[in-house]
Amino acid sequence: MLNLCDALQLPSPGLGARTRSRCGSSFLDQFISTHRPYPFDSIDSVHLHMVCLRPPIDLARDGNARPHIVAILHPDYTASENSLLELRALDDGGIDYNTVMAACSIVTGNTTTGFLATRLSSQLEPVARPDDGILREHEYFFQLPDDAVIGGVRPYPIVVRFEDWTFPHSAMPSPWDQLCLGPSSSPLSPSCRITDSRWGMQRAHLVPLGAQEWWDRERLRRYVATDRFSQKSIDASDNTINLRSDIHNVFDDKNFAIVPKRDMRNMGQSSSSSSSLIVPVVHIVNPISDSYFHSHYHNRQTLSLGGCSVECLFARFAWTLFQPTVLVFLLSSCITSRRVLVYDPGTGTLVMESRNHEQVRAMLAASRSRSASPRKRPASEAVVAAGGIHSMNSDSSPPDSGFSESQRHGGGRRSRKRAAEEEDPDSWRDDDDGTDNDCPRGRPRKRLWEEKQFISER
Repeated sequence: MLNLCDALQLPSPGLGARTRSRCGSSFLDQFISTHRPYPFDSIDSVHLHMVCLRPPIDLARDGNARPHIVAILHPDYTASENSLLELRALDDGGIDYNTVMAACSIVTGNTTTGFLATRLSSQLEPVARPDDGILREHEYFFQLPDDAVIGGVRPYPIVVRFEDWTFPHSAMPSPWDQLCLGPSSSPLSPSCRITDSRWGMQRAHLVPLGAQEWWDRERLRRYVATDRFSQKSIDASDNTINLRSDIHNVFDDKNFAIVPKRDMRNMGQSSSSSSSLIVPVVHIVNPISDSYFHSHYHNRQTLSLGGCSVECLFARFAWTLFQPTVLVFLLSSCITSRRVLVYDPGTGTLVMESRNHEQVRAMLAASRSRSASPRKRPASEAVVAAGGIHSMNSDSSPPDSGFSESQRHGGGRRSRKRAAEEEDPDSWRDDDDGTDNDCPRGRPRKRLWEEKQFISER
């Protein structure tokens, strides 16, 4: 029970009629009638309701085990050494045909004439695209015709590192060339492009900042609109999307990518219809242990990505594939030498090299050792290795995004200008005339009044 007059700091009714009349009973009656939802039984007391609590969140999780694996095999190696890709069957008990074909094209050096096949007796029988576009078998071979094999020598080679992969300018596989990203999203409504959330927002890079050298080498600048004051085209808005912080972390851990799929929700026709739209959706590449994530987000259409570059989305898909849980070509020890494709900076092309298992692992280890530690270099440019396959982690919180690395990872307080100076010391220069107009920094050895006194004594 709470005394109303005490709450309002008014004279108590028990002080007499004269005091009560000065307070004004009409004022109290008006207060009681207008302040709800707390009901007042009398002028002297207020009954406070208990706060209505809600039960803990209970997310619907699939109790089943992780979805089975669709294995893509290399036909030129023995059964114990022929694993090429392993993809999760999350599309109605299988996996999208176009997604598999794009992945196989990437790891074989952007080949365009490869096909899937199943082994019947001792022969490989080509597999046509299913009517519903979903591959439901547990194993498929990816075969290349002889004229598509580099050097014409089998086994055909594989790209094992993202830094060795070359971007297929004007030759992206279908249906990437038909992807409809929708109208440009308004900068005034920067919600997460997957959850539509407006809290915990971060700017996520499609091609990671750690892949700056690869970005420059492959000339992806042509696909983005760079601000004339920007020194890094990889930082252009076309190469970024807005994501909620937890979704962003899962995105950078290579657990999902954004891929094109045909939207058949409003069509009663087969998936081969050309009139249905190709839209961007979330595709879980490496499911995390929590089944809620892939059951809730897999095949979830994104909000409008009109401000993004399709080419950057495709490069991000390729970057996501180069991880040991997907590209399993090098995981198991083998006796047969592997044919791999390595980028030759002298010729600017991919060259085929034959290396045994230890040599390939040494190549990956040497690539990881060249990457700098985030302590030695800004995290936005740090290149880290993820579980044996070389990967370039992205720093998706540059200074102009409003989220510094210290804020994301719980570090000390740091100004946005200081973060920008660490990433690019030249980005905060106000003039280019060669003069040193910087104000002195730090606390002076002598206070101003001490300097004046010293001068007067002299």
